[in-house]
Amino acid sequence: MITSLCHSVAETEALAVEFSRTLQSGAWVGLIGPLGAGKSVFARAVGRAVGVRGEMPSPTYTLMTVHTGRCPVYHMDMYRISSDAELEFAGILPYFSGPGICLVEWAERVRSAWPPAGWIVTIAITRDSDRSIEIARFGPATNRQDGT
Repeated sequence: MITSLCHSVAETEALAVEFSRTLQSGAWVGLIGPLGAGKSVFARAVGRAVGVRGEMPSPTYTLMTVHTGRCPVYHMDMYRISSDAELEFAGILPYFSGPGICLVEWAERVRSAWPPAGWIVTIAITRDSDRSIEIARFGPATNRQDGT
C-alpha cells in the first residue's frame, strides 16, 4: 500500500503517472473519494500516461467512455448507479475484466461487482488543495491477464 500527501493538482497527477507504470492491460482501478476530491484528475493523468490523447471528461452522464492508448482505457463513473440491476442493465460489467485498463470512479457504489483482483485509490480532502491518496492492491498478487 502507498499513502501520499499531495499539495496540488500537479502532485496528484505526478502520483497518478507513477502509479500508471504498474498497470497493464486487464487492470481494474477503483477510485473512491468525495465530490471534488480529484478522482477525475487522477484518472485523466493515468489515461495520459498510458497514451490517451485528447480530452477525458468525467463520464458522469454517459457512465463510460472508451479511449485509445497503448491499450483501451475504459473510464467509468458509477455515481448514478444505485443497484446491481442498473449496473447490469447499463451493459458495462464486461469491461470490468476487459482487455484494457478500467478506471472506475465512485467504485464503492458497485462493490459487489468488483473483479477478484485490482487496485483501489482512495482520495481524501485534507485541506483546500491538499489530498491524502492511498493506493492499495486487492486480490491475488498477479494481474488477471498478463501474470504481473
